[in-house]
Amino acid sequence: MIRAFAGDATTLSETQELHALRRAFARERAKLDAVREIGLALGSTLRLDELLGLIASKISDATDADRTTIYLVEQDGAVLVSRAAQASEIDEIRLRVGEGLAGAVAKNGEVINLVDAYEDTRFSPTWDRISGYRTRSILCVPMRNQYGRTIGVVQCLNKRTVDGFDSDDIALVEALATEAAVSIENSNLFRSVIEMNTELLEAQERLQQKVRELDLLFDVAQVSATALALDEMLDGFLSRASRAMGAEAASILLAEAESGDLVFRAATGGEAEAVRKLRIRAGQGICGWVAQHQLPQLVNDVDQDRRHSQDISSQVGYFPRSVLCVPLRWETGVGAMELLNKGRGRDPFTEDDLKLATVVASYVSQAIQQTEQRQQQQQQERLSSIGQFLSGVLHDLKTPMTVISGYVKLLAEESDEAQRRELADKVRRQVQLMNAMSHETLAFAKGEQTVWIRKVYLFKFFDDLREVLGEYLQERNITLAIDQRDRGVAYFDEAKIHRVVHNLARNAAEAIGDRGGTVTLGCDRDPDGTLVLTCRDDGPGIPDEIRGRLFQSFATHGKPKGTGLGLAIVKRIIEDHEGTVSVASQPGETVFTIRLPQRARPRDVG
Repeated sequence: MIRAFAGDATTLSETQELHALRRAFARERAKLDAVREIGLALGSTLRLDELLGLIASKISDATDADRTTIYLVEQDGAVLVSRAAQASEIDEIRLRVGEGLAGAVAKNGEVINLVDAYEDTRFSPTWDRISGYRTRSILCVPMRNQYGRTIGVVQCLNKRTVDGFDSDDIALVEALATEAAVSIENSNLFRSVIEMNTELLEAQERLQQKVRELDLLFDVAQVSATALALDEMLDGFLSRASRAMGAEAASILLAEAESGDLVFRAATGGEAEAVRKLRIRAGQGICGWVAQHQLPQLVNDVDQDRRHSQDISSQVGYFPRSVLCVPLRWETGVGAMELLNKGRGRDPFTEDDLKLATVVASYVSQAIQQTEQRQQQQQQERLSSIGQFLSGVLHDLKTPMTVISGYVKLLAEESDEAQRRELADKVRRQVQLMNAMSHETLAFAKGEQTVWIRKVYLFKFFDDLREVLGEYLQERNITLAIDQRDRGVAYFDEAKIHRVVHNLARNAAEAIGDRGGTVTLGCDRDPDGTLVLTCRDDGPGIPDEIRGRLFQSFATHGKPKGTGLGLAIVKRIIEDHEGTVSVASQPGETVFTIRLPQRARPRDVG
């Protein structure tokens, strides 16, 4: 009887031990499953929130935790933000690094394991009071990247089976925290590559847009140079504008001085010849409204616009779906240019189309103005003004276009992410420089004076020059030297003086030619504080026949591709700064010297 009872006790003990082993086996199996599923997820997705949510869930399962939260360090290492929080009534938890237990782990990188969180003074019960949750045991483990830097914290709360987390739990969470860190780094790398590719595509689109505009402007220049009558010129502008923007039909209408009625002066598509005899009353239709109010309009569904006139469409014999109309204005009159029905389908006109049409409209307006002036003045003076305007645009875009071409080639061959980001930034800066040059050339052609005096750090100014001009000159076998005796602060319009130095250096390079040489940029001060900038080259010197008219427009000698505008623009900009520019030249050396007065306080001129 006693032996039988002892046998029953042994059997019960063995059964309990078997159950314990099964529970331990199940727990180890859960840990392995967690690691396996996280590893599979890392190879199948780069969506960070999805990965972190899975990792948090598997950590809770493997450690018997009630809930797990994963924090990431953000804002340059100053803040912890919850990115995966199980069963939390709070959408987002934000902690300063060093605040609370998770913040302490993020700060010092050490594991914290507590049976009762309330016994640690670093624990903040604020979130418990807000959510109604009661925190007991807590395990906080740092997430470190491959460089050993803490990038986040894994926080497990309330062990279900026993009072606290053990060493096995710590080891498991540390391993899974490493997996989480890998997923974060991979996701960030993937996102940065996507962002870089997006930036490159945007830069490419902007470059394509600029090339498109330059092609159109070059065509406009040819029309301006060859057309002998206003109607011929307007026909040339209109045909090129409609082709560039894919319009089925287009027209230019000018208002009569007395009645204000619009008359067709140029038309393409539809019954182009017939419409030339038609008149539109002042303010009638979308085109009349634009001419009257001088505001551009982009209407991609004319049937929904009350200003659209079916009567005009019937007279013209053309029924538009979409209309892009921009105003024309010159000293003595107004008008409008309209483009109808983009493409053969139902593609809408875009904001880029509107911008380009506005640029063309400015050329049209100027052409009309210049034509009227030519009727009052000599024909050659008008043509010279038009040529000066467009030649200035093409002249000033030579250097940035050359630099952009070089950087784009490097981008295509560069695999290093940081280098690609730096090259893309350089391309963006050159595009901005092209925009500034175009605006400044327009102001120069109009005779406008717009100088913005600002504080300039000379060391940064010359560093930028070295970066851009160095590559430009090196391609021409020319060495760029910098003799910067003053590296302090000066006051001038940085963009315009940048352009001045570009023109002088480019002028020097053209003079030196294929034999190669050296261009030296200098910076110094006169005793009275005047800033002195110099550009020195070892070229052949300035020919005697053009020395007396060196700074006049279109003065050029011995340069097949020269426009004769570079030094004229230099002189105008320096005079706008109330400064002076002079030149000393002999065979083997030419020095341009610029003196810019410095004011105690910068002021705007314009």
